[in-house]
Amino acid sequence: MLETKVDETTDVSMQNCPSWNSLAHIDIIMSLEEEFDIKFDKEKLTKLNSQKILLDEIQKLKK
Repeated sequence: MLETKVDETTDVSMQNCPSWNSLAHIDIIMSLEEEFDIKFDKEKLTKLNSQKILLDEIQKLKK
């Protein structure tokens, strides 16, 4: 999707990944919602702008 190598030690974000633009952001959000059977709060969508923040939010929603 972002064509960037990702692991636990890297915090990929909109600020450091040129291919993470607004369209990619929507695709990431929708893909994660489908994959994990969750729904992100629409008020938080713009703040979900890094790998770490997304992972933290997914963990909260899966509890």
